[in-house]
Amino acid sequence: MAKAVEDSRTQRAGTTLICLIGITVFILECAAGYYYNVYVGYYHGDGISRVANAFYVLYSRDPHLGAIGFVWNPLPSMVDLVFLLLYPWIPAMATKGISGLLMCALFSSFTASVLARAFIKRNLPRWCAVVFPLLFSLNPMIFLFGFNGLSDAPFIFFLILCITSFLNWLDENKLGDLVVSSFALAMAFWCRYEAVPFGFSMFLSCVIATILFHKKENPPDEGHFHYKWSQTEGVLSVIAPPLCYSIIVWLLLNWVIMGNPLNFLNGEYTNLAQLEGHLDVPIYAAMFHNPINAALYALKKISVFSGPLISILILRLLTYRILKWDTLILLGMVISIPMLQIVMLITGSTLGWLRYFMYVLPVSVAWLPFELSKLKRKWQLIFPLSAMILNYGILSYAITQPSIAPDENTFVQNSFGNHTKIYYGWKQDIEIAKYLDDNYSHSTILMDSSTAFFIILQSEFPKRFYIPSDKDFKNAVSDPVKFKVDYILVPKPGAEAGINAINIAYPNLFTQGADWVEFVKEFGTEWRLYKVTKSTGGNID
Repeated sequence: MAKAVEDSRTQRAGTTLICLIGITVFILECAAGYYYNVYVGYYHGDGISRVANAFYVLYSRDPHLGAIGFVWNPLPSMVDLVFLLLYPWIPAMATKGISGLLMCALFSSFTASVLARAFIKRNLPRWCAVVFPLLFSLNPMIFLFGFNGLSDAPFIFFLILCITSFLNWLDENKLGDLVVSSFALAMAFWCRYEAVPFGFSMFLSCVIATILFHKKENPPDEGHFHYKWSQTEGVLSVIAPPLCYSIIVWLLLNWVIMGNPLNFLNGEYTNLAQLEGHLDVPIYAAMFHNPINAALYALKKISVFSGPLISILILRLLTYRILKWDTLILLGMVISIPMLQIVMLITGSTLGWLRYFMYVLPVSVAWLPFELSKLKRKWQLIFPLSAMILNYGILSYAITQPSIAPDENTFVQNSFGNHTKIYYGWKQDIEIAKYLDDNYSHSTILMDSSTAFFIILQSEFPKRFYIPSDKDFKNAVSDPVKFKVDYILVPKPGAEAGINAINIAYPNLFTQGADWVEFVKEFGTEWRLYKVTKSTGGNID
């Protein structure tokens, strides 16, 4: 009886600790996000555009679920959508990107809690359940993605949940753990496409585990190999279907709605379309069709995140476990996502930002509770602890260096009044939205949301904008008069505006105007507003 009471108290204490860690991370992420979004007024472009995708579903001229888009995986914007229901009462959910901030902070807190639970479940010292999750969650690189509105926070959560559940199954062979792992893997796909190569590494891991780890006596009337293969089929039938069905559903949605099952890969608003022109940059040109250069580039990026992984390999070497089959499982998980980036660098379909290689870190940290539970000498904890602290320092330095982390460094540049050009771009978009609201609140304005998404979010009258998610958008571009378009907002042609449908249809409109429009106003040097005066007569440039 006394032991049962003690176990109950221990369990409650563990649950309390898990909740406190999650709440702590959530509060810190919200505070940082509030500082950037509200006080500084700086946003990550991809993060705030995910908020915009969710915004179109509810508040655009043609509201419908398909307006969420078919390029980026939709789950982050689906979560944003829930918070955006509060937009009529709290406009900052859209105008300040608070919905994206809350989405990321929520998943970051879940990640910290899952890690803490994994350490507690394996009966490791309680300080491990506090220190390791916090060192990971508050690592500058990881912390940044807990409030910037991108898909990395939910993807990391499902990635870590998938790995920790899989390792629980590896030790205890409980089907429930494998089921959790399989659905976490599927949900990871609805966040980022990197779940596909990682999924293949998980399938291979299950095959290795079933054949080499789970020792069971086969029935007398069944051969050993046949029995093992039957087990493997059973395990794969649990782990694989959710991910495979998710991929099939996404392909079908793209096919039925967009007319192209690979629209997310090669459509007009995809990464491939946006990367045109970037491949002329020497660093990317050197990797194009060059596997060695691409691999070396990836290795440099990966090394920044590899401290915890190296510490795990050192522990395995010290404990004579380096040649165990689960080492192969670990390495397979680690290299699966970077291998995708290497292929994309070779084919010229990625810019290889530092964050695309950071998943080495969450994979390694998710593995740590499993690894530390195998140690017989507790002093060996010093290796992963030192590695986590060292990695914290390395990434703290990396985000201050534009040459290492150009994307992440913009947050540092905008932290204390040293505003970049991108920051002033956001300010200009706010001014454009206010001008349109003050002067043309009842006019129909044609614009491409791929470049004007922040203007749309800032407007008090978003339903007057014709945007690509509207069913008649392409027809309105071809014949503005017929579809009662009063004004057209055009961005300056260039790299960022290269996928703008209006610029594609009328490449000379910004610089030369046209006989069917009248110039109204120029905003800075990046935007021009034209009034539609007569029909184009079907004459698209």
